[in-house]
Amino acid sequence: MKTTLFAILALVSHGMAAPFVIPEGLPDDSRKRFERFETFRIKGVCGDTDLDRLASYGVNTVRGYTFRNPEKTRQKLDHAQRLGMKMIIGEWMPHHGENKTKQGHVWTFDYDTKGDAMVDRFLQKAEAVGDHPALLMWSLGNEVHLDEPYLRIVNRMSVEIHKRFPHHLTSLTMVNARPEGIAAVKKHAPDIDVLGIQSYSRGAVRGAIRKTEELWGKPFYMSEFNGNGPWNFKNTAWDVPLDEPVTNKVRDLRDCYEAIDSSPLCLGSTAFLWGHFAVNDRPTYFSLLLDPHPAGKARGDLSRHLITPQAEVMIRHFTGTGIKGNRAPVISKLAFDGGEGSRMAKPGESLRVEIAAEDPDGDPVSFVTWILKSKVRHTTTHSGPFPSASSDEIIIECPKEEGAYLVMVYAIDKNGGGSATVIPFLVAKEPESHSP
Repeated sequence: MKTTLFAILALVSHGMAAPFVIPEGLPDDSRKRFERFETFRIKGVCGDTDLDRLASYGVNTVRGYTFRNPEKTRQKLDHAQRLGMKMIIGEWMPHHGENKTKQGHVWTFDYDTKGDAMVDRFLQKAEAVGDHPALLMWSLGNEVHLDEPYLRIVNRMSVEIHKRFPHHLTSLTMVNARPEGIAAVKKHAPDIDVLGIQSYSRGAVRGAIRKTEELWGKPFYMSEFNGNGPWNFKNTAWDVPLDEPVTNKVRDLRDCYEAIDSSPLCLGSTAFLWGHFAVNDRPTYFSLLLDPHPAGKARGDLSRHLITPQAEVMIRHFTGTGIKGNRAPVISKLAFDGGEGSRMAKPGESLRVEIAAEDPDGDPVSFVTWILKSKVRHTTTHSGPFPSASSDEIIIECPKEEGAYLVMVYAIDKNGGGSATVIPFLVAKEPESHSP
């Protein structure tokens, strides 16, 4: 196991990317906006905080999602400029028609009747920010459904930005690179400079790059990417996704970077996410950092977050050397006794969990365990943390309430590194069988 892990980390590509080529046939003003990429490549993350540490890790671009306060945005841009970094500023935009909040509330938005006011508000904020040298690109919406009314408003925003700031790039993001979506952007938002493509897993990233090159034919960047998503994981008998080994996530992310670097039309990438992202019931999917508490209690202070092996892939790719002084431990085993990856149990039953981790530096590794409620919008801890010294097993007591749960384990060294994974279990009064 140790040899395999070290080989994966050592093989992370940090060679030269394919040189960017400005496509033929672009108007002169558009060509000028892309000239900077002949000497600059986006080496970025999604998340616009913790800039000093990111700069030390080779990151030169951060992507934000919500543009509310021009004064605070200028302060961030000033900070980025001092560090030699760029920012992609995101304007949040709803879907045309039905929208749903995280709490499940449904509401509607009509670009045909409210679009004019949206354009005016956006331009007022953009003009207040002004022509800042650290502003690399405007991102007009994030994964908004590519309906014609939305795209027409986006096109107006882009036209007006280019009138005011001719060298500012404009973009929008889309999931993967669906042909009908690219065709809709080309038809209804032809003024957009750059497509942001959001794909997860090495196969999806490779496929999206090929389609974007073929169907878009203009510059693009990977505005979100990471390893495999839970929609591709195997599920338990009670329909809860299993987790992938950390070593798989390391390999997946490395291969994504290699695919991104191979495209002469790709401007670079912003990996998702620089922070602790607790999607659905766990923060182990796409988090490049780990909050010391899985519910994200230190979310606003990234300096307290643990560096993951996935973050090390990104840092090594950008710097060629990785982090000096420490490498994160990697969980190499988390299973119920007998090697089962999931289990059914009775309320209050004690379960034996086998754990192991490898540390590339040979540092002592400690474990912290939680029991999480499963199938919720954000991570919710049922009980824990249960600290443990280095060990090869832990004993957990099942909740007395029936339902789907997760055992989450952090492996932590004393130098700010950590990795995490989960295994699911179902508490039922009459469990029918164990599920591997």
